[in-house]
Amino acid sequence: MQSRKNFNSLSGGDTVQLTKTKEQLEKLGVNVDISLEWEPDLSNYDIVHLSNVTRIQETFLQIQNAKKQKKPVVLSTIFWPMEDFEKNGQIGIRKILNEKLSIDSIERVKAIARFCKDKEARNKSTKNLISVGYTKMQKYVLDNTDIFLPNSEIEMQKLCQTFHFSTKKYVVVPNGIDAEIAARKLGLPELTEFQQFKDAVICVGRIETRKNQLALVKALDGSSYKLVLVGAVSSNHQKYYNEIKKYIDKNENFYHFPYIQNEKLYQLYKMCRVSTLPSWLDTPGLVSLEAAAMGCNLAVSSRGSTGEYFGKDAFYCEPDDLKSIKNAIDLAYTNKDNKRLQEKVFQKYTWKEAAKATLKGYEMAMNRR
Repeated sequence: MQSRKNFNSLSGGDTVQLTKTKEQLEKLGVNVDISLEWEPDLSNYDIVHLSNVTRIQETFLQIQNAKKQKKPVVLSTIFWPMEDFEKNGQIGIRKILNEKLSIDSIERVKAIARFCKDKEARNKSTKNLISVGYTKMQKYVLDNTDIFLPNSEIEMQKLCQTFHFSTKKYVVVPNGIDAEIAARKLGLPELTEFQQFKDAVICVGRIETRKNQLALVKALDGSSYKLVLVGAVSSNHQKYYNEIKKYIDKNENFYHFPYIQNEKLYQLYKMCRVSTLPSWLDTPGLVSLEAAAMGCNLAVSSRGSTGEYFGKDAFYCEPDDLKSIKNAIDLAYTNKDNKRLQEKVFQKYTWKEAAKATLKGYEMAMNRR
């Protein structure tokens, strides 16, 4: 498995997805290593498993290396078109630029800025964004992938629509939860330190424009809801957080925790009534699965694959509509505990099931070879 350089230092959904899938694949007898290098020696490996079509500059170098060494490639796509978010969800000067520029130009400008600002960014991956181009690298990766591993059918459809191709060379690999940990946490008594958040609304995720927490605090401003934000402030998003903090400071029922250990986070979910993610896109958001497993009702963005995962067992909102966000939370809050959704998560959306589907993809790639 290969991923981005900051895979560990800036942990995200892809970090959890790959590491948890690795654990379960090893239980199925597969030997798995994770590498963050661009051009490692692959002579001891049968398959290269890449991830991410959005942060393409590193995946591009890794797939070039795999093809040079004649290794079959499977790709966890982790994809959703970003244009809507970049043009409508961003703020400040970046929003102005995005309204005028194509995605290639946007990524080229960002790359030039990184190149000038950060000495560590002056490398092949950044240079390729400037010289080769963002979408050309994406198309190269897609053209040279043997088997695709999207997290949903709709994600695969969006990928094909965006890049104008068609394929049957894919296996849907669901996002998941660690079912053993979740089941164990369900059986534990409530933590007294979280008693004050009984029946609260929780939103877990890095503080950044894509996660849309500013719209969330605006939507609930002046309401009687207890709101708990959990997540570190992303780099380059301090001004965005400062706007959010204005609402936290004036609402005594609004709280922000930069970090809570995952073991304790399960217990916090169990205390809360609603988990919300009004983000600009989610596929579908690991935190939503974890929260649903602990009994939370969901108020989530309609963008992404949320509908495919949750169907009628969640309440949906539009990220650019404050009334829509508030309405989804109202509906989720007044809804009875949704045992059907909880059972669905434990049955279908686990890392064990993800590993089984991933292994099927590996076998398909080996057969093509």
